[in-house]
Amino acid sequence: MKPPGSHRGLTWGIPLGLFLLLGLGVELLLQQYGLRQQHATQQRLLAHANEVRAVLLGELNATLHLATGMASYIQARDGKIDAQEIQPWLQGLFRHGRHIRNIGLAPDNRISFLYPILGNESVLGLYYPDIPSQWPSVQRVIASGKPGLDGPLPLIQGGQGLVYRIPVFLPGDQYWGIVSTVIDFDSLFGQAQGVARQREIAVELKRADNDRQAAVTHDHDRVTLTLPLTMTDSSWDLYAQDLQPEKALPLWLRPAGWAMALATSLLVGLALLSQQRQTALLTALNRSQSQFMQAFELAPQGMALIDTSGRFKVVNQTLCQLLQAPAEQLLQHTITGLCPDNEREQTLEHLAAIIQGSTRSWTQHLFDSQQQPIAVECSAALLGYMDDVEVCILHIHDARERQRLQRLQNEFTASVSHELRTPLTAIAGSLGLINGGALGEVPQAMRGMLEIAQGNSLRLQELINDLLDMDKLLAGKMRFEPRTQPLWPLLEQAIAHNQPYAEQHRVALQLLGPPTRLTVEIDEKRLGQVLANLLSNAAKFSPPGGVVQLTMQQQNDQVRVNVSDQGPGIADDFKPRLFSKFSQADATDTRQKGGTGLGLAISKELIERMDGKIGFDSIEGQGSTFWIELPISTAPPQSATP
Repeated sequence: MKPPGSHRGLTWGIPLGLFLLLGLGVELLLQQYGLRQQHATQQRLLAHANEVRAVLLGELNATLHLATGMASYIQARDGKIDAQEIQPWLQGLFRHGRHIRNIGLAPDNRISFLYPILGNESVLGLYYPDIPSQWPSVQRVIASGKPGLDGPLPLIQGGQGLVYRIPVFLPGDQYWGIVSTVIDFDSLFGQAQGVARQREIAVELKRADNDRQAAVTHDHDRVTLTLPLTMTDSSWDLYAQDLQPEKALPLWLRPAGWAMALATSLLVGLALLSQQRQTALLTALNRSQSQFMQAFELAPQGMALIDTSGRFKVVNQTLCQLLQAPAEQLLQHTITGLCPDNEREQTLEHLAAIIQGSTRSWTQHLFDSQQQPIAVECSAALLGYMDDVEVCILHIHDARERQRLQRLQNEFTASVSHELRTPLTAIAGSLGLINGGALGEVPQAMRGMLEIAQGNSLRLQELINDLLDMDKLLAGKMRFEPRTQPLWPLLEQAIAHNQPYAEQHRVALQLLGPPTRLTVEIDEKRLGQVLANLLSNAAKFSPPGGVVQLTMQQQNDQVRVNVSDQGPGIADDFKPRLFSKFSQADATDTRQKGGTGLGLAISKELIERMDGKIGFDSIEGQGSTFWIELPISTAPPQSATP
């Protein structure tokens, strides 16, 4: 057996490891948050830069297509152009090209036609071979036979320009000359910069030596994108920089994450310490139960063979010892003959309900030879035929000791529930403050986990409250304050109080029927608790858009209240266990409907303590109707006790 110190070391070692693991998770989340912010900035910058590039290429290509049309015109005229005929063409090109400074035609490499001439008189008549700064570019264009874009170059008229040259070849590859278009670079790039300013980015265009891939660089809190740009046969680089600095992580985020990790680890440590103490108590209790069970199991069970009418055919000695009667005396009786009068009909119903291949279990009382009632648990199954009579095998267990242990278990459950309620309330309250933003905005990455933690803590709190209510009911400590009062206002109040919960499931609650003045003698608070359980269950299991109906009808001296839903109904194999404690139609760990499984059990106890009945009618797949019946009171209504 390990010493106590080693258990305490293990108990606090787990929270320490959890704290380090959660801290590492906080750092990873912060890193992922930063990377996502950086990626979002890059994507935004790339989208804006592509938009600027599209504007730049669109404006340029529209202008270049006009110049290409002029070259096609010259080829169509076989190189023979007339000054008066060509003048309207040049005017049209200049008018439609928004960024054209001038258009020149250079047959045999000499500029012979120019538009507009005003301001460009010095250019007319120039011979390209005599211009060292331009002739190499012209030669490359002629040699390649493809248009070329040169620049940006300083213009004599001022500013910078791009020179677009198209070599013109006549049929038979006869070289005719050059069509030269000067594009106002400042105007063209200025339009692109206007789009960039609207997108809050800065752009710059530079010539590149060769084709490159897009690249992103970070300079402190700025992001710069280099975007390759190909215009005709030349390579360019479009540099784009985001004018908005990258958003830094909030200063409080990292301390808040580590504080949350520390708080969670401390809570886990306290929970483990509490669990260790509970385990010690459970071990002591289990040791006591084990010793009792070991002694109990050494004794054979009480068993008997009975026919379908309940008459004993064969009994064993353990049953004889239990009932303190010899076998000969028992064989002269039926099991119903040994029952109290109020249990005989129920016992016959159980015997009649036994079918082949299944076991039927129930509890009842049997009188011994001294006419003292003994609480027993019975289970029966069809065995076959004996002397041409169908018989059942009946197991009878003395339930008195089990009932005592059940009381001990209920007391223990109540004690543990009281101890858990205070820290759990603090946990749920703290999580509610965090999710409500009292400590600052919760990061999106953590919000889902915190909401799950808050929901589970509230669910555990609901379980503890139900456990305490059930314990009070079983111990007879639940306080009832019955008074005579009209029933209809209580139904209206139940609809109003439970409508918000139903709206969460997109279900409507309706109170149907004309108001009545029927009065009942009940505890208003306990009836409201029962109605809230039935209405919330109906809303929870109804489909979205469904309607839950609450109705009331008089049946002789009783009034029945019905809660009808449009849900999936109740499976036949679950109906016998519906009002048992901790019963869930879907008892798996992944069930989709929450709940403690105590609500209907508590409701049954509350209604029966108020001299009422509770039940249900359900067909699987066609919805369910839960009903409660209360005796109608003829006494005058009583006012509430102040």
